This record gives sequence, C-alpha cells and structure tokens, in this order.
Amino acid sequence: MLAAILTSMRKLILFSSVVFILASCGQETTSKNQNLNKDSSTVTDEKVTPDIKKLRQEYILSYNKPKEFESLSKGKGDEKIKVWGKYYCLFDSDILVPGKYNLDDTTKSFRTHNFAEDIVIIINGDTIIKRTITKKDFVAKLPQYLKDYAVIFEPKFEGYDNDADVFDFDFSVSIPLTDVGQLMKLSMKRNGQITVSEGE
Repeated sequence: MLAAILTSMRKLILFSSVVFILASCGQETTSKNQNLNKDSSTVTDEKVTPDIKKLRQEYILSYNKPKEFESLSKGKGDEKIKVWGKYYCLFDSDILVPGKYNLDDTTKSFRTHNFAEDIVIIINGDTIIKRTITKKDFVAKLPQYLKDYAVIFEPKFEGYDNDADVFDFDFSVSIPLTDVGQLMKLSMKRNGQITVSEGE
C-alpha cells in the first residue's frame, strides 16, 4: 500500500513539474512574440535618432520653397488688422557652419544661406507697414556664434498688443540642423520701427 502511494506521489510530482515547465515556456514564447509585434514607435527604451542626411536634404530643398502666412487680428476700436508674411531664402551663400555643428560629419563645414521675412500689415484695407526682416535686425542681441552661423527661421505672429500699440512676432535664430539657437521677440510699431529682445 505504501509503495502504491509513493508511486502515485511520484507521478503527481512529475506531472506537476512537466505542466509547470510547459506553462513557463508558453509564457516566454508569448512575451517574445508580443515584443516582436510591438510598433517600434512605441518602444521607449531605445533612442530614435533623426536621419541627419535626410534632414539636410529637406533643408536644402526648402531654399526653393518660400512660405507665406496670413493672420487676422482685432486692433483698436473697430480696426480690422490683416498681417501677411513671406519667408524665403536669400541665396547669398553667406553662412559657413563649422564641422563641429554638423552631426553627420564633424570634419566638414556646411555652406548655407540667410533667410528673410517680408511683413505687410493692413488695417481696415490700408497698408500701413511693409518691412523686410533679416538676421541683421537681431545681431545686437545675439552671441557671436549665432551672429556667425545662425539663420532666422519662419516667424510666428503672436498678435497685436493693444496696450503697447505694437505687433508682436517670435523668431527663432538658430544654426541650421542643430538645436543651437535663441528665441527672439520682435515688436513692430505702426511706423515700422522695431525693437527686439530675447524671447521667453
């Protein structure tokens, strides 16, 4: 009788061990398969680095693609303000970005151009301002490396400031294809006079 009980216990332990091992293997397989089926954009442990060569190609193509914006705003009293802008490349070859700023090849410099923004402000159908903004408008407030290597990027019209009676714009003055730069605020009076300051 004792021998029969021991034999039954051995069979039960052996059966439990086999079931446990099979269950563990199944979980590992499921876990591996789940990882294989994951969308790579949702994986957070891996760093995704941008394709610098592709970004450079897109940046160079932007030379021939001027951008325009138009914005409507309310002015003093019943004034209706329309702000129009055109951002474009100057094709001046004036910027030589040193290799230390080129993420894809730090041994080579990168020749590029300055950009400009034409701004037209119309109030109740009358044009009151026509002005072109370039990096020269910001140089007094920039560190030397941005004076030398940065360009202005497409601005954002922030709106009309009724208290100060100015039109506010934000510009990024940055070294192309890097995160090195400075946000600048440009305020324009009705007579076209501008003041610039560091953005927040």
